[in-house]
Amino acid sequence: MISIIIQFIVIGNALQCSPGCPACLTSYTCASHCLAGYEQDNSCRHCQWVNPYKPVTEAYIPNNDECLKTTNVIQKTGWLPSDIQEIKLNEKIIFTLNDDSSVDYSFCQYKQKYRFGKWFKINLNQVTNAVFVAEIEKINKAPVIFSLDMTNSNSFDQNPHCYAHNQMNKDEYNFTMMVPAYKSHSNKSDEFIYLFTSIEGCGNAEMSLTISQMDGKYFDPYYIFTQEVADSLASDLTKEEFVHFPVKARGIHDYSYCAQCRLMKFLLFRMNFKGDYSILLDSTAADKVNYLQEYTANNTCKVLYIGKPFGHILSRNNGFKVRIRGDESSQTTERFFTVLTEDKGSDIDVVFRAICPHDCNHKLGQGICVTEEGRCRCNPGFGGDDCHKLCYYNNQWQVENHNGLCKYGTYGCDSYCHCDDSDYIQRNNLCVYPSCLTGKLGPKDECSQGSDGCTETCRCDTENGFFRTENKRCKYEKCGNGIIDTITLSDGTTKKEQCDGGVNCDSFCYCVSGYIPDPDNPGSCMSKRISTGAIIGIILGSSVGLLFIMGLFILLFFVLLRYERADIEVFKQQQPTYHYYINGSLNKEPLKINRYKVFPYELDYGNENGTTDIEDTRFERIEVKNYSKNKYMMIIFHTPNNPKFVFHFEPQVLIIRPHSPSKIITSYMTLHCTTKIRDMKIPYTVWFSKSKSTLETIAELLKDKTFNDWTQDNQRQMEKLCKNVAKHYHYNLTITTDAASSTHIDMDELNMSEKPIAEGAMGQVYIGSYRSVPVAVKVFKWQNLTEEEMNELKQEVIAECEMMSKLRNPFIANYMGSVTYLPQVTMVIQYFVLGSLGEYLRTEKEDFIKLSYKLKIKMLFDTARGMEFLHENNILHLDLKPDNLLVNSLYSDSACCVKITDFGTSRVVKKKNNNEDKGLGTPIYAAPETYFDRYSFASDVYSFGISAWEVFYQDEPYKDFKSIFEIKNYVESGKRLPLGDTMPQILKEVISESWKQEPDQRITFEQITRLLLKADDESGNHSELDIGVSDEKIEELILKRTQRMQNQICDLNHD
Repeated sequence: MISIIIQFIVIGNALQCSPGCPACLTSYTCASHCLAGYEQDNSCRHCQWVNPYKPVTEAYIPNNDECLKTTNVIQKTGWLPSDIQEIKLNEKIIFTLNDDSSVDYSFCQYKQKYRFGKWFKINLNQVTNAVFVAEIEKINKAPVIFSLDMTNSNSFDQNPHCYAHNQMNKDEYNFTMMVPAYKSHSNKSDEFIYLFTSIEGCGNAEMSLTISQMDGKYFDPYYIFTQEVADSLASDLTKEEFVHFPVKARGIHDYSYCAQCRLMKFLLFRMNFKGDYSILLDSTAADKVNYLQEYTANNTCKVLYIGKPFGHILSRNNGFKVRIRGDESSQTTERFFTVLTEDKGSDIDVVFRAICPHDCNHKLGQGICVTEEGRCRCNPGFGGDDCHKLCYYNNQWQVENHNGLCKYGTYGCDSYCHCDDSDYIQRNNLCVYPSCLTGKLGPKDECSQGSDGCTETCRCDTENGFFRTENKRCKYEKCGNGIIDTITLSDGTTKKEQCDGGVNCDSFCYCVSGYIPDPDNPGSCMSKRISTGAIIGIILGSSVGLLFIMGLFILLFFVLLRYERADIEVFKQQQPTYHYYINGSLNKEPLKINRYKVFPYELDYGNENGTTDIEDTRFERIEVKNYSKNKYMMIIFHTPNNPKFVFHFEPQVLIIRPHSPSKIITSYMTLHCTTKIRDMKIPYTVWFSKSKSTLETIAELLKDKTFNDWTQDNQRQMEKLCKNVAKHYHYNLTITTDAASSTHIDMDELNMSEKPIAEGAMGQVYIGSYRSVPVAVKVFKWQNLTEEEMNELKQEVIAECEMMSKLRNPFIANYMGSVTYLPQVTMVIQYFVLGSLGEYLRTEKEDFIKLSYKLKIKMLFDTARGMEFLHENNILHLDLKPDNLLVNSLYSDSACCVKITDFGTSRVVKKKNNNEDKGLGTPIYAAPETYFDRYSFASDVYSFGISAWEVFYQDEPYKDFKSIFEIKNYVESGKRLPLGDTMPQILKEVISESWKQEPDQRITFEQITRLLLKADDESGNHSELDIGVSDEKIEELILKRTQRMQNQICDLNHD
């Protein structure tokens, strides 16, 4: 069978399940409970977290695709165990880390908190030198990831800091870790460095550890940039030298020469080159904050870069771009550098590239070298890599003799007015391939000269909106927008598209062969009429024929005059209902003995062993034959009238005369949701009569009637007609395929509560269950809309649902599906027992509860991560606020505390009433530019800033203002909510940078996540913010919300 291609997004049946999910309902959404050891959040992606408010006696460790339960958790009252093995200098310690080892967590940050590990400590009074060294060896070469963490924090510190960290990958077997022996009090006898050794996941690693001290601070360079490499890069400015600095595994811990108050991790390298050019060092590709330090041979600071010199070190440039000149006067060409980072678990990648030959002829006033751009910025009339004088500029020659030169700026012409490919031929000061001149399409040509959008050099005319395609034709950029656009060609002439998106229109907006633009249906094409001359020729040529042949030609003439249009949408429409009249009918199979044939009568529509995708229109041909010798046969297919699917028969009613050959009926099937169709019956009736008119009258009588519409008068007419009916049978076609799994949900499988559990401007939310999984069902409010407005909004919401179905992220609420086949579109998402964050933040709320500062930071961090993911996918939220943050956990140590919901759908609300105020989203969270319908990623950042203020203070923003109008005036004037002294400085910086007046001055969510990581590291220093936080109340709240959900689900099941 053939699948008819239609313009619709199809959701396939390939589901992606997490390792902890035995069976998926949708991608990354479990149909039942997660496997033992996994967090029961329906995603089943994380090992079960440990409740920090209860004594920890067991933990779950990732082990390939399972979570291993262990009870070897170290019992302690603080962050540091009481019994730790002490190491002596130069003593070799042998130990093993495996599934039987103790389990604890480190003071350094890991995605999986609990790890198999072992603690050690070393008394710093043993260390007399400035640096001590830890030498680690993986004795049995086990394929595990090993980590060594160090801290100099005291046991009574609430927030121990990660002093040093190194990692040994699976294919590495040793490393040397150098750490400064910093002592806070030289006279203390018990000042220790604490070491936590651990492995990632499970394994069996036999390790050795030796601590020694190091004389001096001489470190070998990890990399040397030579003159040979520099000259190679300078010979071709497109070349790059990529250097990976494995700081995470091999980095040195120390205080840098240029920022002596900062403990960093670094690797050294040297540069040794001279030349009339510069080398650009670029580490911005990774989009991480790191530093470049240049120092002297005497270990003194020259300069520290983070994209800019040290005086601008607090700027938010990510990585560095530094220009190292090769013509600087110096006694030696060797220069000393260090790449540094404060992120001890991060590597640094640096790209070396030659730039700015001859210093861009800056001394001659021809240009300047711009480090940020990595190139020369040339003055008018100058160009190329070094800002030399251009031979052709501003449509004028700047040289007297330009014979054999091409025009700079045209395709294939370099800055010296030479063609940049030896295969080119210079013709009319243009670079052209020989094949283009001969009218042939060569391998390097983009298009055929003379075709629309193709220039005389056989390149697509990008200036006028054409782009190249794989089949070497130029396509207009607006082709496909459904509008007949005017096209400007390279010679200055204009023409209109023949069609766009309609029937018989190809993908380049030209009518297919044999068709012309349809004036009555713009965008589509109709078949050509036969010309008058052709008609006369046909008549004259056939004049020697018989009169009946002439008649046939005349008939053909009239047929060809008709416009031929094929519309697949016809087969997706419900057909008329024919009353299923079976009084006096016999249930007879389609056998020859019963005088009729229908084959096949089991329909799989070409999916015998597979499933049928939603919105995929498929067909199957059915052979029908009348075996009666002297009676007409009529067959009527009584199609179901159900919005979930369409079964269309062409024709639906067929009358076959006796002794005629078999007829073909085509059955089309379109599914609008994932529903049960296997073994479904489609009834048909068969009538035999010697009178064709009787059968036609019967069909007309049954049309557009149901059992309820059938009247006594209709019954009397039918009884009269049946006197001329010899036989009357009924039987069924059987569907033998299944609907594919998809996010298009069958409303009949949703069990919803009668009353909503939440209500907002966009709609109402009900609790429900779908295939035994608790869900939240959102029904949009579309009152007071015209039919046209409702259809428009429905298509927008469906598009949003399609987009959401493709987005999977731990910090985005799991979208399970939507009901789109009904006029009232309904969205179904994962149900969150703890509701939305907005339910906990204001004192007047029933479930208001004081949240800890660390939990607030974690919630904001999760929000920023989710928004970063949306923005990476070019999606604006437009209504970010606490009410649209669903609470997954009230424990700050959980893998995910909140998830974002309702992104993108808020735009439909504002179309309900043209008289409503402009702007999307909720006014108190809306950025000032959105008052004028200007939206960008920065608008979401502003909303985040307001939300962060509300989360920290747990109070209503602008609560003392009397109207939305007053709030708008306040915001438009540049004023903001107050930030008190109780707010930690990092969070204050996040908020103030997020709600700046100008959108382009606001920080990004990627920058916000970095700052919030620092805020989380420092959260232990702000215990004063946790006064009034009650662990018992949080536990009581969780139990209450869980019981409430169970009661609601129980009520649904009873209904």
